[in-house]
Amino acid sequence: MKNSLFLFFLILLSCDSSQKKNILVSNYGYTQGTTYSIRYMSKNALDYQNQIDSVLKEVDLSMSTYIEESLISKINKNESMLVDSLFVRVLKEALIIAEETQGAFDPTLASIVNYWGFGFEEIAQKDETKLIELMSSVGYKNLSLNDTILIKLNPKTQIDFNAIAQGFTVDLVAEHLQKKGVYNYMIEIGGELRCNGLNADAELWRIGIDKPSEKIQEDRFQAIVEVDNKSVASSGNYRKFKIDSVTGMKYAHTINPETGRPVQTNLLGVTIITESCMRADAIATACMVMGLEKSKIYLEKHPEIDALFIYSDPKGNWLQYQTDGFEKMTTYNSND
Repeated sequence: MKNSLFLFFLILLSCDSSQKKNILVSNYGYTQGTTYSIRYMSKNALDYQNQIDSVLKEVDLSMSTYIEESLISKINKNESMLVDSLFVRVLKEALIIAEETQGAFDPTLASIVNYWGFGFEEIAQKDETKLIELMSSVGYKNLSLNDTILIKLNPKTQIDFNAIAQGFTVDLVAEHLQKKGVYNYMIEIGGELRCNGLNADAELWRIGIDKPSEKIQEDRFQAIVEVDNKSVASSGNYRKFKIDSVTGMKYAHTINPETGRPVQTNLLGVTIITESCMRADAIATACMVMGLEKSKIYLEKHPEIDALFIYSDPKGNWLQYQTDGFEKMTTYNSND
């Protein structure tokens, strides 16, 4: 009798598990001044959007310079130096990448980003004296951590995580989904992505990489890649810029931490593919600062990273450089 009951119980379990079908769920919304699009295969179409929105809010309260009461805003005003676990993770990685790239990536550019009008406020007085004054407080070596206490060697140093926070948020949402047993997903926040497993057609996720054009064209993609458990992040100055209303001068949003000025480069766009979206996000920015040749040298030291660089020659023609790993992921390339 016991064996019969046990067998009956196993049959029930088997029937119950077979009824749990993986169904594609799509979540859309706004966060960090941009949009997000998240798709995942979920058992019985269980929707995690409310939980995802809670994760996004937690990041905002920690790292958004646009929220006056956020942790980073208080730190930038020297009202508090106590940091949370999210802040610790991002700062540690930011300092590692800053060291790896010899300062091409620097999380202490908040005041300079504001100076050029790309931050939470714009500094109207744009002159050499003001820029020199602000640059005196820039430098990632001004920052260190003592457990959960941030130490600033210069109290005027201000932190900006905008070039790494979206990638980190993508990773954080991925961690949350995986804790829920969801392993087939595509997470996109502000153009930074992480893909894992397979899509609804049981195929690898396909990601399109835009051409470096100011306007989105019908034939918009430079390349399309199939991503296998990787993150994809891009950086470029072709759509993110400001035009001075007085001089008419165009300012690119990527700032060179060494000069405090927008980068001047023939590198039009960078796409980085690696495991961590936080790393991919920051490294894409660093490559825009380093330029093509220095970026190639950096990649030689980091074979775990694949990349596509789109750049212009002296005649204005678009050219591209890609790593071997990137080429293997490519299903379409406009240069072919």
